Amino acid sequence: MSIRPLPSLRLWLQSTTLLAVIAGYSLLLAMDSMISERERRGQHERLVEALISLEQDQRLPRLSPVDADGEAPLLRWRVLPGRQPQPITRTGGSDGPQELVSRRPLPGVRAAPLTLEVRQNITASLQQQRSTQLLLVAAAGVSALFTSLLLRLVLRRGLVQPLQALAADVASLEADHLGEHWLPVAQQSQELQPIARAFNELQQRLALAWQQERTFIDGVAHELRTPITVISGHAQRLQRWGLPIELQEPLRLIAAEAARMGTQLSILRDLARSDAGRLQPQCQSLDPDEQLLLAFERWQARTPARLTLPVPEPTPPQRIQADPELLQQCLDLLIDNALRYSSDSVALQRSVGATGETILHVLDRGPGIPVAERDQVVRRFVRGGSSSGTRGMGIGLALASALAAALRAQLRIADRNAGGADLQVVFSAVPPAP
Repeated sequence: MSIRPLPSLRLWLQSTTLLAVIAGYSLLLAMDSMISERERRGQHERLVEALISLEQDQRLPRLSPVDADGEAPLLRWRVLPGRQPQPITRTGGSDGPQELVSRRPLPGVRAAPLTLEVRQNITASLQQQRSTQLLLVAAAGVSALFTSLLLRLVLRRGLVQPLQALAADVASLEADHLGEHWLPVAQQSQELQPIARAFNELQQRLALAWQQERTFIDGVAHELRTPITVISGHAQRLQRWGLPIELQEPLRLIAAEAARMGTQLSILRDLARSDAGRLQPQCQSLDPDEQLLLAFERWQARTPARLTLPVPEPTPPQRIQADPELLQQCLDLLIDNALRYSSDSVALQRSVGATGETILHVLDRGPGIPVAERDQVVRRFVRGGSSSGTRGMGIGLALASALAAALRAQLRIADRNAGGADLQVVFSAVPPAP
């Protein structure tokens, strides 16, 4: 049977503690009532024994006296003929006086049996008991309120804050740095130490698996790069030899697929370098318009008439701090993605954001990327819903995001006016030099 999780451990502890306090005071009230009733009956028994002793000494009147003001005294008795035993019972209503009544046969040798009836007024005792119980109820309310306030502080200091600190330590861990920052077990409370220790062991296993995966990807990319280069080179050489027409198309496909596989392996290698922290950008001051022009000229030779680049403004743009090689690689990935998902032209553009940041745009006329998928498509091996019918592994945008992060920039995905996607590399505003 599965155990239903608690909505809030703190509220559960507070409510449980308050219920325990209330249950304790309820038990105390019940015990007080029981002990008071037992004392009253014991006192009544002693009074009856004293009256029987006086009657044996012939010093007990047959009837009890009456108060001068006409009210019944606290203790009354009378001698009745015959044997009429009766255990101690309580008489009277809630509004009127209440009494304990009992009948005991008188001992001794007599001509006729007699019974002593004793009535003890316990109204004052019951009123005193109610006053005591009201005080206990008031004390229970104050105690419950004080316990709630004190327990709130205790739980915050002993439970909530340690859990928040542990959650912050866990949230600060990154996949690229697993196994480098351990949770401080000794600094945790005794109850949280097993959790921290188990998480450190899990982190160690994940770090080992992550390292093995990066090593495998890096090794595969390195080992396959040479044979693919050889295949591509021989295919291009055979194309230049003027083979029959029926062989030209297969050679072209071999060369294209070899080039595509080489590109994918380069992306996997760069991802492995990024995971291992081996991307060391050599940042320098760059002209963003010049960087867009370099990417335009490189891709214009491959895909004529597919790219457009507006004439830059006469005002010199704000320069950016970036590694030119990594920036060009990031732009290549975005342009390749735009060309594959759009049959229309792709535009390269620069703009300035509302807070002064420099934005490099790659705009296409494809189906676009839905808002719900934008956080997913920058993850590895994840493709959007509009990617059906196109080839790819789902790692291009992931590497572009990693390269942008290495350049201390940000990869954003927006919608282009009149349809399409707007892939942006955003560089924060750089304060002007003095």
